[in-house]
Amino acid sequence: MSGDKRPSILVVDDDEDVGDVVAAILSDEGYSVSTISDLSGEAFRTALGKLEPDLILLDGAGRHEYGEGWLQAARVHLRDRPVPVIMLTAHAQDAREARAGVSPRAESAAFAAVLLKPFSLDTLVETVSKSVSHSPFNRSDAAEQRRTDSLVTELRAIGATGILPSARRQWATFRLPPDDRIYQLYWWQRQGQYLLGAYSRDGIFDKLGTFWELGDALAACQTRVRGPAPQ
Repeated sequence: MSGDKRPSILVVDDDEDVGDVVAAILSDEGYSVSTISDLSGEAFRTALGKLEPDLILLDGAGRHEYGEGWLQAARVHLRDRPVPVIMLTAHAQDAREARAGVSPRAESAAFAAVLLKPFSLDTLVETVSKSVSHSPFNRSDAAEQRRTDSLVTELRAIGATGILPSARRQWATFRLPPDDRIYQLYWWQRQGQYLLGAYSRDGIFDKLGTFWELGDALAACQTRVRGPAPQ
C-alpha cells in the first residue's frame, strides 16, 4: 500500500511540455502528480483506474475543439468513485460553454473548474487548491477489506454461491447458476481494470472480459445467471 498521503493529481495533455510544466508547479506545491500524453479513451481510463487520483486536469482530444474530452469528463462522474475534473483547454468557445454549464454536454461533464491556456502560475495553483477532492482514495488494508466485503455482498445479491474472497483486495472466487462453473473476479491494479473469468470442467481458465468499473463486471455476471436472451 502507498504511504503517500499527498493529494494526487492526474494531468492529461497531449502537449508533453505543458504537462511537464504543470507537474513541476504542482509537485512543488506538495501534490503527487502523474502525467499522460495519450488522450485516447483507453489510456485515460487505464490511468484513472490505476492511480485513483484526487483531481484530474483534462485536456481535450480535438485539434480545434475540446472534442472527446467532454465525454471523458462525463464518464468520470458515472464511476463508483467520481473524481473532480478541471477542463484544460486552449479553445475559448468551449471554455465559455463549460463555465456557463447549461448545454447538455456541459451539464454531463460538470467540470469543477476551467483553465484556459495560457494560464498564470497563480491561477493554476489556486484553481487546483479549490477543486481537489477532500475525500482521497483510501488505500489502507481496512479500506481494501471494506471494498472486498462490499463485493461479496453484491455477488450474493446476484445469486453467486460458494464465495471465497481475498484478504488482500477485491478478488473473489465463486459459482454462478445455472452452469455452476468456478468464476473469479479480480481487480487488476496494474491495468486499472476488473478481470472476469471462469474455469471449464477440465480446469482451463476462460477469460470472459475486462471491465473499467465493478458494476459492469457484475452486470456481465448477472447476464450469465439470467442466461442468453430468447431468440
